[in-house]
Amino acid sequence: MPNRSRVPNDPRRFLAERLKELDCLYSISKISEGKGLTLDGVIRRMIQVIPVAWQYPEVAGTRVVLEGKEYRTRRFVPGPWIQQCPIIVQGAPVGAVAVSYAEERPEREEGPFLHEERNLLNVIAQRLGEVIERKWSERRLAEYQAKLRSLAAELALSEERERRRIAQALHDRIGQVLALIHIRIGALLEASSDSRLVRELAAVRELVSESIAETRSLTYDLSPPILYELGFEAALDWLAEWIGQQYGVAVEIDGDGRPVPLSLQWRTTLFSAVRELLVNVAKHSGSTSARVRVRRNGGRIRVSVEDTGVGMDPAKRGKKAPEGFGLFSIRERLGSMGGEVAIASRRGKGTTVTLSVPAGERKTD
Repeated sequence: MPNRSRVPNDPRRFLAERLKELDCLYSISKISEGKGLTLDGVIRRMIQVIPVAWQYPEVAGTRVVLEGKEYRTRRFVPGPWIQQCPIIVQGAPVGAVAVSYAEERPEREEGPFLHEERNLLNVIAQRLGEVIERKWSERRLAEYQAKLRSLAAELALSEERERRRIAQALHDRIGQVLALIHIRIGALLEASSDSRLVRELAAVRELVSESIAETRSLTYDLSPPILYELGFEAALDWLAEWIGQQYGVAVEIDGDGRPVPLSLQWRTTLFSAVRELLVNVAKHSGSTSARVRVRRNGGRIRVSVEDTGVGMDPAKRGKKAPEGFGLFSIRERLGSMGGEVAIASRRGKGTTVTLSVPAGERKTD
């Protein structure tokens, strides 16, 4: 009659077998917690550490079947000496994990397999189910985030096109009509000899001049033509000059001399963010100068806006302070499209905000 005793005669061998099982579970845990591994990579690594935990690893092999795809070690042989357990995810079977012996071995509790090996296989199947569920959730989340980024990019592009349309309408329609009115009033001034009428016309022409200036400023605020006509670098130079004129803050543009490859949506989004940051510097930092550094770093474009002002208290970087809300808005806008925002600030030592976005091919508009 076969010996079905679960405990070998040698206690040291029994202990060694149990230690192998613990080592197997520890290795599986380390693999499942590894960063950057796909589900495919996790399973391929796991099946390599399972056979050594069985009593006869020299003839043991492992197979995992998941949704019709098979992973197996070299020694796995489908045959009469096989131990199998279903993999369950959210209450439903999605596959199975199996251990086989390529050669016959003495019979134990479950064919040639130990009762402890059955328990171990059940635990391994449970761990695999947990890993698969987590990886599937991560994949769904990544797909959802990618879709959100795509929608955010489309929305930003649509908004910018609308801004350009409105800016073009202001320039072509209102701007030109105001310019014509300005010319006609000038002609009336030259033709009039009535001093009172001349004063009134001069006052009206001054109002029209202010309206022309405001319209031009609004046009550039909505969508600066230079951004599309000459590119991101030239637009930054114009922005530096505009900030100096509007707020008295000297802005230095520090580029590396290379073209900045940006897609249309990133070009407009990044320019808008830099403009908002420089306005924040002018209004809230107390600094009279700022620097904009533009660098290419691998496949990303990094733009840093630095000032030497009062800095920010880390505890007050939330939405409550005006500058905090601006930074929050920029972080949300860039983050939704796959960009990043980093802030370095010390009270009395100024602030540096770094924007990082994917580099992309220049597109004609």
